[in-house]
Amino acid sequence: MKRILIFILLLSMSYPVRAEPQPGDIFREYKWRPEGKWQRVTGPDATAEGAKEFLPNSINTIAIDDFEDVRKVEVYLEMLLCHAGTVNKTIRINKNTWIPIPESSLIPGKAGQGPPDSEYQYMRYPNVSIPLKYLRNGNNIFEFTCSPGTSLGGWWPQWILYGVTFRVYYNNSKPHPTGMITKPSTGSTIAEAPVLQVRAEGPHPINKIDFIGFYEDFNWEGDGNYRQWHYRYLYNEIKDHMGTATQKPYKVIWDNSWIPTQDKTIKIMARIVDASGMCYMTPAVKDIRLVCDKTVRMYKPYDIPKKWSTRVGNTHKCKIDVNDDLSKAVASKIIMSTWNGVAADEIGINGKKVITNIGKNHDLSYDEFNVPPNLIKAGTNTLYTHSSTTHHGIEVQWPGMVLMVQYKNSQTRQKP
Repeated sequence: MKRILIFILLLSMSYPVRAEPQPGDIFREYKWRPEGKWQRVTGPDATAEGAKEFLPNSINTIAIDDFEDVRKVEVYLEMLLCHAGTVNKTIRINKNTWIPIPESSLIPGKAGQGPPDSEYQYMRYPNVSIPLKYLRNGNNIFEFTCSPGTSLGGWWPQWILYGVTFRVYYNNSKPHPTGMITKPSTGSTIAEAPVLQVRAEGPHPINKIDFIGFYEDFNWEGDGNYRQWHYRYLYNEIKDHMGTATQKPYKVIWDNSWIPTQDKTIKIMARIVDASGMCYMTPAVKDIRLVCDKTVRMYKPYDIPKKWSTRVGNTHKCKIDVNDDLSKAVASKIIMSTWNGVAADEIGINGKKVITNIGKNHDLSYDEFNVPPNLIKAGTNTLYTHSSTTHHGIEVQWPGMVLMVQYKNSQTRQKP
C-alpha cells in the first residue's frame, strides 16, 4: 500500500510531458550508452525466479561539466517496452525523488484494441524534465525502475534501454554556433530529391549539421504521432532524419522518394553542432510544398493487438484500409519496428506469406520489405506475423505494420 501511495503522489507532481529541441534552442548533449547491446531494467517486486537474477538494477554514471548559463535540463531516453504489462517506469538522479517517465497518450488511441495501454509493445523516445537542483557539476548517478502490472509484466516487470542523452539547455548569452537554412526558403516548392543547405559559423569549427523535418511519415518515434519533427536516436546518434552534412557547403540531398502525400505543408530546421559539442537549432523554414511526379500513400494500421509477441504457433495481425486505384500502383512496402524479428516463420498480407523473417536476434530493428502490389486488395487488408518458436517470439512495436504504396499518376503531394 505504501508503494501505491508513493506512485500516486509522483503522478500528481507537475512534470512536463514532452519537450524536445525547438528552433532557436542552444544546448549540449551528454551521452551514455550501455556496455552491451542494451541495459535491462527489472522491477524489484518481480516474482519470477528468472527476473531476480537481474536485480538490483544498475546505477549508472554520467559526467556533466557545463552548467554556466543553464536554462533547463531534460533526459532523452531510448526505451523498449519488452514485457507487456510493465508499469510505473521511473528515473532517479543522484538519489533524489523518482520521476515518472511519461507515457504516450496516443497508445492505444483509436488504432489499438483498447486498454490497458501498458500491454502494447513499443520502442519510444520520451523526454523527461529534470529539476536543476537534482544535478551537480561533475559525475551524476542515475538509475531506473518499474513495477508489476498485468500479463507478463505482472510477474516479470521489465523494459530495456539503448541509450540516455542528457540535454543541457542554455540562455541566448551562451557562446554558440549560429546559422540559417538557405535552401529551401519559406513558402517555396520542392520536388523529388531536393537540396537542403545551411550557412553556419561560430566560435568553434562546425562539426556537422543535421536536417530535421516536420511532416507526416512512418512513426519512427513509436509514440503514435505520425506528423511531427521526425528523428530518433540509436546509441545517442540521430537516425531517420532528412540527412547530415559534415563539410562545407553543408548541404544534403533529401531522399524523399517514399515520403507520403502530405495533407499540409512541411517545415524544416537544422541542428548545427560545433567541435566543442555546442548545438544550435536554426529558425525553421515553413510552408514548404512538396510536388512530385508520383503519389505515395501511407496506410496506417488499426486493430493493433496488445502483447504483439508472436510465438508457439500464434498469429498476430492488424488491419489497413486501401481506397485508392491499385491499378496504378508501381511499388509497395511494409515498414515495422521489431525486436527479435528472426523468430518469425511468416510475415505477410491477406494470408499470403511475403517473407520468412526480418530484423535481428534478441535486438531492435527497423525493418522494410517489398510487397508485390498484386497482393494488396481494395478495402480492408490484413497484415500479420506468425511464429512457431517456443522460445522468445518476434515482437512488433507500436505503431504495428504500416503499408506504403507508390502510384504512377502525376500528382502534387499536397491535397487541396
